[in-house]
Amino acid sequence: MEFKILGTTSLLTGDGSIHLGKAQQRGVLALLLHDVGRPVPIDLIIDELWRGETLRVSKGRLHPIVSRLRKVLTESGSGGQLLKEGAAYRLDLDPMLVDLHRFRNLVTKARQASTSDDHFLAKTLVQEALELWNGNPLADLSGTWSDHCRAQMEQFDRLPAYYVLFDSQLQLGEYSEVMSAVGRLVDEHDTEEMFARHYMRSLDGMGKYSKALEFYSEFCSRLEYAVGAEPGPEMRELYQAVLRKQAGTAIVSKIDSEPPQQLERDIPNFVGRKNLLVRLDALFAAGQGQVVALHGMPAAGKTSLATRWAHQRKSRFPDGQLFVNLSGHGPTAPMAPDDAIAILLASLGVSLDRLTVDERRVRLRRSLSGKKIVLILDNARDAAQVRPILAAAADCCCLVTSRIELKGLTIREGVRTVEVPPLTQGESAALLLSELDGRGRSGEDDGLAELVRLAQGVPLCLRIIAQLAIDRPYLTLLELADELRRQEGLGLLDSADSDDEYTTLSCAFSWSYRALPAEVALSFRRLGLHPGPEFDISAVGAVLGEHESVVVEHLRLLGKANLVRQISARRFRLHDLLFGYAVDLVRLEETSDQRELVLTRLLDWYLASTWNAAQRVTPERTRVPVLDGISWRGAVKFDTVGSALDWFAQEQTNLAAVVSHAARHGFHDHAWRLAANMNESYDRFGFYEDLRLSHEIALSSARELGHQEGECGTLNNLGVVLHWLGRYDEARQMLSAAAALADELGHRELSALSRQNLGSVHLKAGQTRIAIAIYEKVLDLLRGMGERIIEACALDQLANAHHRMELDEVALDYHEKALVIREEVGDVRGQGATLTELAKIYHEHGENNKAMSCSESALEAHTRSGDRSGMGEALLVMSEALYDLGSFEQSADAAEKATGLCRRAHSQARAWHVLGHVRAIADDLSAAAECWRQAADLLRGAPGQDDDLLLVHVQAHREARWSIPDPRIEGAATPREPDLSLRSRHDGVPSAE
Repeated sequence: MEFKILGTTSLLTGDGSIHLGKAQQRGVLALLLHDVGRPVPIDLIIDELWRGETLRVSKGRLHPIVSRLRKVLTESGSGGQLLKEGAAYRLDLDPMLVDLHRFRNLVTKARQASTSDDHFLAKTLVQEALELWNGNPLADLSGTWSDHCRAQMEQFDRLPAYYVLFDSQLQLGEYSEVMSAVGRLVDEHDTEEMFARHYMRSLDGMGKYSKALEFYSEFCSRLEYAVGAEPGPEMRELYQAVLRKQAGTAIVSKIDSEPPQQLERDIPNFVGRKNLLVRLDALFAAGQGQVVALHGMPAAGKTSLATRWAHQRKSRFPDGQLFVNLSGHGPTAPMAPDDAIAILLASLGVSLDRLTVDERRVRLRRSLSGKKIVLILDNARDAAQVRPILAAAADCCCLVTSRIELKGLTIREGVRTVEVPPLTQGESAALLLSELDGRGRSGEDDGLAELVRLAQGVPLCLRIIAQLAIDRPYLTLLELADELRRQEGLGLLDSADSDDEYTTLSCAFSWSYRALPAEVALSFRRLGLHPGPEFDISAVGAVLGEHESVVVEHLRLLGKANLVRQISARRFRLHDLLFGYAVDLVRLEETSDQRELVLTRLLDWYLASTWNAAQRVTPERTRVPVLDGISWRGAVKFDTVGSALDWFAQEQTNLAAVVSHAARHGFHDHAWRLAANMNESYDRFGFYEDLRLSHEIALSSARELGHQEGECGTLNNLGVVLHWLGRYDEARQMLSAAAALADELGHRELSALSRQNLGSVHLKAGQTRIAIAIYEKVLDLLRGMGERIIEACALDQLANAHHRMELDEVALDYHEKALVIREEVGDVRGQGATLTELAKIYHEHGENNKAMSCSESALEAHTRSGDRSGMGEALLVMSEALYDLGSFEQSADAAEKATGLCRRAHSQARAWHVLGHVRAIADDLSAAAECWRQAADLLRGAPGQDDDLLLVHVQAHREARWSIPDPRIEGAATPREPDLSLRSRHDGVPSAE
């Protein structure tokens, strides 16, 4: 249970949130919670909430509020009591149930940990504290007292917490994380010296001396202008230190924006492999576009070798280093090539909203063109998984690792393959001695040789064995080797058909596992019940059913034992083989009842977190009903649409796997609801294959349960996904089945929704009259239902259908009706979509002032809703209207922004088309030709665009670009195809909603 005043006043329990009444009632509670345990004068409450009213009237309003609050406190089970003390009220409640007081307690503990040099604990505690800050504190209050409190909390609570966090992160070497976070805070507090110093220290730690010195100069100027002072002695001393370092390096960064730096950390004590490193140098000597595939046995060190080479050759790749684990071999399904491409695009800062498969490939190739980047594709399953990625990243130097030799790449693409064998005995001995850090250097040659033999040249085994030796100083190396050898074949958890590689690793894993404290060993094996090897701290908390502080300590001990790896502030990863080992452990050492208990907690956590995220992304949509009885403990909460979408992207692999995980273990109710919660966000990202597979599993689960409403909704969602994948016949089948089942159930909302989506499929396929008939049927179904958003969508789709038939007066009327509804229900994102469609029609008819007005309003609406793709569509129409109005510079600016925001290939091509015209007018014909080439490439790469009028048009421009007229000259010659210049018919089919 938690009372929240760091944002809107609320009360959260394990079952959800408790309604606290209207704003004034929440404001009174916020006042009492802020001063919990202390008397709050009635005069203060009245002045804060009813300023300007008479005392008699305001007291008359306060008394019923106090009564209602007492009832809330009693029914919530919080143990809180609201007491009258003279001319004041006092709330008697455990302060740790209030987010502000828990925030302060966590920060105090973090300072203590930092003082004791436990910077990891300090960082973790502060991050937990800052996650409690969910917006503007005391948001339900707006008086003088609350304004003062907010200023005090900002100055003496939130900012000092960041000081502790950044100090700890800098001590831990997390320079990049600090630079990113402080950079945002420096913009808000541009004269705050503490943040400026943190920012300089992060740049210093990353070796960006020139950038640090440039920032110092800018900060000094701001400080002098604002307060007429100069930086303090610590800042000046840091400046001198950076200046000395820069003088000794003579390296100046020429990159304004940070290139991606995704390499895994270089393995410490890396030994041997000199011949392989030299060979890689030779193979990549030819320059960009080279591909080398490393293959060898599991855990032979392929990834370590690729990472070491890339680290050593960073200077060759100033534009960045990219790393993707393809999960080709392991307990989770291999990553689809197009999902890997989507991840690479996201790493390069490219918006993925609803890009088709082909559009993503074209966009990645264009994003990487001409850049010196190295790409590591780790753990590939086969050539088919890698081939599409290599085609889209043709300009990169690529290192591929796989357990198998990718002969298909050698035969068809000429890729050179290199085997990574186990370490030689000499290399193994060198690695083991290095890891032992002094032990076994004299008098223990026999023991060292025996341990080397047992490890069989696998680096991971050598490191685990070394840790065992360090943790058991009372054993000689030979005694340790004898003990390990005696246990070989005893207590191993491999199945009967395991091969030697698993047997050897399992021997080493079992000894690390048995050396753990009992409670940590329990944590390790229960991680085998997670759907994949990578997880967030909160997810581990759900697995273990423990408080986060216990989870963090267990993960720290597992990390120390080399059984888990931290990959970011709150995320950890098991090696695939270690994860498989944990899976075997939990099956053997836990009863079915124990496993079911853990799985229930974990799947509840995922279901509750996805529900919270989906609610934040699309609050206006009807949510799948919450499953009765699930636990909301520890579920992730989200302040913004962006944070919810970020979480969905981060958890992509796990969420795709957890649906299958739930269904496989009989949690069918969780399975279909999880897929439904993922639907909208995955649609925005373009993770269509993940969605298709998840919805197919969800459909089976809903049918297994006999949950017809779940089956109907899943059929609808699956049909929409198949539509976006271009599988129109299958989409029709699914949506028709959804409509029929909805009719059978008498569920008018689902009936209308599935039919509307069915109409979109027909419209996309060019069957306009069928689509119109379906949309009219949808409106009939909606009559009297009150489902205004679906009604507005249907009206917009009817408008697009009539626009297709060139009945634009009818189309405008439908759009106007849709807009009225969207304004009435407050559907901001929908308003932007409708206004954009109106702007398109007005522009096509040459009514450019009306087009500008609509597109400007659309841009404002999409900016408010955070719909980046919608912003791009609005900017695109704006750029076309501005061009026709003769505002060429403004047109170019809008078109350039649109190229980066639009997600549909056709829209991006239109933006490049406009830019080409503007460049031609400026007599930069080569730039114009390049813009039209970009447009043509996008259209040719998109399915079904071979006869697109715009494609024909830009190709004609490229062939006869010297005859483009200048609209600024009166009487200029008419373009070769005047009807197609900027006012060609638009595609006009929005997404299925």
